Amino acid sequence: MISQRTGVGLAVCSLLVISGCASGGGQSVKPGGRQPLCQMPLPREGGQPRPIRPRDWMQLILTIQHQGNGVIAETACTGERIEHTPLPATCEVQTPDPGVPEPVPLGEGSVVEHLLPEGRRIVWIMTHRFPNGDGFGPVAAITVENDTVFVGSLGFLRLRSTRVDLDLWLIGTKTVLRAEGETCEPNKNNRCRRATSLMVYDRSRFHGVPMRRSETNECIDTPWVEQVREADLTLENGWNRHMKISANVTHDQRYVVITEHVDVQDTDPQHPDIPPRDVRRIDTERFIHVEGPYMFTRQSPLWPRIIPTEGRTDVLRKPRKDDD
Repeated sequence: MISQRTGVGLAVCSLLVISGCASGGGQSVKPGGRQPLCQMPLPREGGQPRPIRPRDWMQLILTIQHQGNGVIAETACTGERIEHTPLPATCEVQTPDPGVPEPVPLGEGSVVEHLLPEGRRIVWIMTHRFPNGDGFGPVAAITVENDTVFVGSLGFLRLRSTRVDLDLWLIGTKTVLRAEGETCEPNKNNRCRRATSLMVYDRSRFHGVPMRRSETNECIDTPWVEQVREADLTLENGWNRHMKISANVTHDQRYVVITEHVDVQDTDPQHPDIPPRDVRRIDTERFIHVEGPYMFTRQSPLWPRIIPTEGRTDVLRKPRKDDD
């Protein structure tokens, strides 16, 4: 079994642009002469290298624009516009699109940095916000070598912007970026909604393309996992049916694994002192493998079939027998 430390090291190796991974003798392997996407000199003070600060990451990864008393960015250092791609209308599960993200003023809090082995990093900069409050912006794999800072790979990541956690997973021979964040609602007893976003590294890019069905290559859904979903439905007899789905995203050597747990309970509003009646409990696992920039699975997500859509989510076809 591959240890977590070794797995992270291998995932980092697949992202390298120039230096490669150190061999047994500590020598550096040159992997094919790929050029970095963007680069800058290592920042210095008094002639000595200093820690890289949020402003440095912005200068490396973004094309900065001054606006009023602040700065924004609508373009990455590669010249690409920072734009969200909506979910295709042909996908089986039509998760509501978050809308068009708008640029927001940049500050130190816009930058999230995750350290990797051998001094490498994953950096996400929230340059935009969606109408629902989710953040959006470039995510980059960074290498620091020979007094130069390199962007080895780049993508555009949607993520909730509080308590952000970034990690790299090795799935087979492919690298997957797992990103998590949350949004808290002060007017609802500080209830927090945490979600996981998945991206695949392939050919110097982080790809957040929709998951596909293994057998047919059909689009299933966006690679975005809400960790908790809840909904209430009033039954014909006046009782309230409460549905809650909890999801967890893990991995092993071959698959990304999404575990979903469902609780369905009925309560009588006329007798709130009576304990809820358990109606149904379900546990499922979705196994996702990676090929090229895509993630494939045989199973559809469980929540659209359990929680009423109420106009928020549509399933374009009936689930297959092998979905259960």
